[in-house]
Amino acid sequence: MIIDEEFFDVYDINGNHVGVKPKSFCHRDNPGVYHKPVWIWIVNDKGQILVQKRAATKKKSPNKYDMPSAGHVDAGETLLQACVRETEEELGLKCKESDFIFLKEWLIQESWEFAEIYLLKTKAKITDMKLQKEEVAEVKYLNYDEFVKLFYSDDFCNHAKEYKDWVCEVLKKYCK
Repeated sequence: MIIDEEFFDVYDINGNHVGVKPKSFCHRDNPGVYHKPVWIWIVNDKGQILVQKRAATKKKSPNKYDMPSAGHVDAGETLLQACVRETEEELGLKCKESDFIFLKEWLIQESWEFAEIYLLKTKAKITDMKLQKEEVAEVKYLNYDEFVKLFYSDDFCNHAKEYKDWVCEVLKKYCK
């Protein structure tokens, strides 16, 4: 039986492309190479931040709140193509590559990832979204103070404090 598995471009610590590996290889302990997810933060025209609640069936952090859209970059796919794909798959929002604003690359040594962090500003309402039920249980917009309270709580996916502090600093600029 052939198992359908995702494949990712992989990189050395300096960001040099060194090949393609299956997801199972990239997610094992100490694979020796890095792969890239895109992490997309979404702010609406009212300065509210969108969050998603992960589906109960998710292996990692079920029923926890998280950034509204994220996913791995497939082998041969550009970062912006992955942003467009993930946002449409998870939230049903059709976007263009030019809608995404690159914020930062964040190294997560524990999971061997170079997370590529983007911002999407949108006028989309919750009712405009069609959620991918296997991934997302619900979404909601929060004002900045509500977001910060949730972000630092145990109800949100675990992220390093340094990352959380940086996200709050960046998003505050877009929530005015």
